[in-house]
Amino acid sequence: MQVDWNRWMVLSLAAALSSCSGGAGSPKVRRASSQSILIHSRINLADYHVSGRHDRATALHNVEQATDGGPSRRSKYQKAPGGKVLIDTRVLRALEKLADSGYSMRISELAGGSHSSRSRHYAGIAFDVDQINGVKVNYSNPYYKAFMKKCRRMGATEVLGPGDSGHSGHVHAAWPRRRGQ
Repeated sequence: MQVDWNRWMVLSLAAALSSCSGGAGSPKVRRASSQSILIHSRINLADYHVSGRHDRATALHNVEQATDGGPSRRSKYQKAPGGKVLIDTRVLRALEKLADSGYSMRISELAGGSHSSRSRHYAGIAFDVDQINGVKVNYSNPYYKAFMKKCRRMGATEVLGPGDSGHSGHVHAAWPRRRGQ
């Protein structure tokens, strides 16, 4: 029951802050959204990279870093550029909305991992999900198509999954770049 109370408080704070002058991109909203993601019972954040590399840029670390109010680390191996980036509130809110709409999921990557050189992950505007409702993402997952459609409805303009090159085992959702991203 304590987790539900904490989650309610965090969501109330996020709603109140989003109506303030800081808007959707404010640090306070980002912190509140990331705190909600950390405690959400339907969101599992990977604490490892699929590549097997170990660093402090896993999905779990990225959300913890956002909760602390700062930028999140990007991996620095293969094509990954290293450095840090703020996780966009559009991504954080989409994760909350997906979970609140009934999906349980494992987030395999946010800003970390190695992706294509111009990946939106490095701009903090993308996520990868490798499990939906306890089922690994692949052609036989009965949930991935509806999940991808919901991501598009929430503003993701780059949504890839089984059938798309390099995405047979996960759903990738990314939002449009803003100036400077």
